[in-house]
Amino acid sequence: MDTTPQIPQYATLPSRHFWRRAVACIVDIIIFQAVILIAVYCISTVIPLDFRFAGWSYTQCGVEVSDQLAKRIDAGWPLKPGEVRINQICEVSQIGSEKQRYLQTGVSHQTDNWTSARWLTIPVDADGNPAIGTVSVYPIVISGIVNIALLALAFAYFSANGRRTIGKKLLGLRVQSVDGKNPGLGTEFRREILKFSPYLLFIAADFAFSLFPVFPTEDFDALLRMSRDGYTLLDSGAAMFDIVLGIAALIWWFLPLIFWQGQTFYDRICACKVVKS
Repeated sequence: MDTTPQIPQYATLPSRHFWRRAVACIVDIIIFQAVILIAVYCISTVIPLDFRFAGWSYTQCGVEVSDQLAKRIDAGWPLKPGEVRINQICEVSQIGSEKQRYLQTGVSHQTDNWTSARWLTIPVDADGNPAIGTVSVYPIVISGIVNIALLALAFAYFSANGRRTIGKKLLGLRVQSVDGKNPGLGTEFRREILKFSPYLLFIAADFAFSLFPVFPTEDFDALLRMSRDGYTLLDSGAAMFDIVLGIAALIWWFLPLIFWQGQTFYDRICACKVVKS
């Protein structure tokens, strides 16, 4: 009897198609996001909306503050020798939302070697008066969730039942179930929601941090005095948490492609795979 140890036979893993998948995803996101933004813009011209898409905004500063507000700022935050005052109203325009107005007041101090500046930025009402505590995060949260849901639905619809997105067509890819069949819309939508889940975590984190007061007080004059004494608004906790979530998102998306086992995490959960068509 032959007692020679048998060498195990390993199945060949399917190709990861890393660059094809990356380029196809970028192309599809650009197309779908452009369609969503155009649709929101067209609807907002007919029906008032309050959608705020992060990153899709335009800021214009330069509107002068009223004399009364300028005097109030000078009284609460008097200049020291060598300092220069800067007061301005900034308007933030976003697709699908009304303009948001903010007061930026600060002082700069220039020496021979460097220039330092301290700023205080707070929302203002339609009359240009400070309106501390009126910033609502709900439009941002709702807009983010709706945007991700629409993106996931678009990806799912054009990937389900044998269809392919434009990006996948250009790069020669398609989504299949592990048994070689075409996944249905429900499976594809679940797959896309899982794929975009890191974005939902970012939205949830922003909402959680928004539950804490942005400013230590809602008294504008007290904020001016605090700024005079060196107070600066720090958001290091939220920034650090965003970094942690960013690392987790990169792990979710790229770790399976680096240590390739045939599927990404979300493909494995949904029993799908991406193959070359």
